[in-house]
Amino acid sequence: MIDSSKKVEIFSGTGGVGKTTLATTRAYSLAKAGKNILLITIDPSKRLKEVLKISDNSSGEIVQIHDPFDASSDIKFSAMLMDPTKTIKRIGVETGVENFHENRIVEILGRPAGGLNEILAIVELHLKLKSDNYDVIVLDTPPGSHFLDFLESSEKIEAFFDKKFIEIFKYITEKESVKSKGAIAMKFISSGINKLIGYLEKVTGASFVKDFIEAVAVIYKTKSVFLDSLELKKHLKDSSFANWYLVTSVDQNKLKEAVKLFNDASDFFTSDSNVLLNKCLESELEAWSPQDEKEILFKESLLSKEKELKKVIKNKFNSVIEFKEVISNSPQEHILQLTKQWTQI
Repeated sequence: MIDSSKKVEIFSGTGGVGKTTLATTRAYSLAKAGKNILLITIDPSKRLKEVLKISDNSSGEIVQIHDPFDASSDIKFSAMLMDPTKTIKRIGVETGVENFHENRIVEILGRPAGGLNEILAIVELHLKLKSDNYDVIVLDTPPGSHFLDFLESSEKIEAFFDKKFIEIFKYITEKESVKSKGAIAMKFISSGINKLIGYLEKVTGASFVKDFIEAVAVIYKTKSVFLDSLELKKHLKDSSFANWYLVTSVDQNKLKEAVKLFNDASDFFTSDSNVLLNKCLESELEAWSPQDEKEILFKESLLSKEKELKKVIKNKFNSVIEFKEVISNSPQEHILQLTKQWTQI
């Protein structure tokens, strides 16, 4: 039985295995058990957003999700679609740097492909835990390699705020503004850095260098939020604090991808981490009684293949939880059936 008293539940996996749907149904099942839940998801499918009645306009904000299957029910949980630009604004408010989001380079970095998404996701999780408004936060992480970027975000934060750069950051922060090349070329900067900045000005233009230095200054002013989030990494490795789920499906390629993801993230995953084996057809296949010879062979082939794949994954992991394939075209039925399966674990 899964311990549902932990503060964070993290869902990871490659694309196309049902990771986001399982994270959502986990949040719903915990809410049905009476817990105050926040679901943070990175990139939910259009179908899932329609079921939960979440609009793109509400991205980055906490939305109350009422029971999608029973209008008279008082069951509800909170959900938030990650929006880097909204997180940047929250960081500004948290640190009193109200113009943080207005810097041109910060704004570019905060775009969907800007490079800060994973770092901002770990900061957002930290801020929500800090608020202590929820019994459990369910986090649906980015798929595949982006999940590894999410895990490595703390190293990126440490690298950016390395002590080697602190004096430069302090100097820039103390200046009210940076208006000219002369202000850049102060004596505190080594001649090597002067040359680099001079070269950048020639290549990109003085305005870009000015924007860049102002971006460094404004990010440094918000460093407390970023550095505080480094502590979160230690907590996420604590088995009494977080449940980790590696989601995969009964498909040879997906299983290979899952094993690789597990190995690449071995600092966080352990042999006792929960592996969710989704889209299992074994029970449905065994209940099927085909008469045609070709159909019989087809059934036997599918059963044999699924059992073999399950054997491989169960030999590698101690905790493997199977979720049956939901054979329905209704998104609501899909979520309802998977939620029922959670309650039976």
